Amino acid sequence: MPAAVVGRDAELRSLRDFVTGISDGASALVLEGEAGMGKTTLWRAGVEAAESAGLRVLRAEPAESETALSFSGLGDLLDPVLDEALRPLPGGQRSALARALVLDEVEGAPPDAHAAGVALLNALRGLASTRDVLVAVDDVQWLDAASAAALAYAVRRLKDERLGALLARRSGLESSLLDELRRTPRCRDLEVGPLDLASLHQVVQAHLEVTLPRPLLAEVRQASGGNPFYALEIVRTLTRTG
Repeated sequence: MPAAVVGRDAELRSLRDFVTGISDGASALVLEGEAGMGKTTLWRAGVEAAESAGLRVLRAEPAESETALSFSGLGDLLDPVLDEALRPLPGGQRSALARALVLDEVEGAPPDAHAAGVALLNALRGLASTRDVLVAVDDVQWLDAASAAALAYAVRRLKDERLGALLARRSGLESSLLDELRRTPRCRDLEVGPLDLASLHQVVQAHLEVTLPRPLLAEVRQASGGNPFYALEIVRTLTRTG
């Protein structure tokens, strides 16, 4: 795990256990918390742990501006392995996935959700048959609807395949993909909550090289609600103003 992640020892252990357990069969882990709480930092730590362990990582980091771009998230996930993913598929499924990803040599309308889901399911099975796979999506609430539907169809049907899904979502925002995955017993939530005083002390020291008196640190924690992003901004202001 990255040394830069401080104050999140329990969460890092959970990520490490999740990555290690992918070889035992399909599973999903959802990081959920408020903006600035550190979800993306932990998501990246999980991705790095998977890469260090030799897993094949398929990642997407959708933005709010991309939610109307059909299959854009799926394109991000499959882009590094596109040839390998398409090669073993039957002709109809290969065509459906190629049309979803708007490949130059394929013409026709985008496939429906079922066709894209079936093609993605078998593409992921093929990839996981040779090497453990991590599907990692940050800010899953911004994933376009077409990609979310295809992923939900595929991941819910994986059982013994060596594939894990690591997803991060901002609290309070909807995700149809998570709604579907949470219906399965292999999906687990990991709340990314406020930091305690000792952990906040570690974060401030690590990022700003500042040691605050305990009473002042306690005031910073109260003002920030234990949110590390807000806490760092408060401390930066304090150091600028003296």
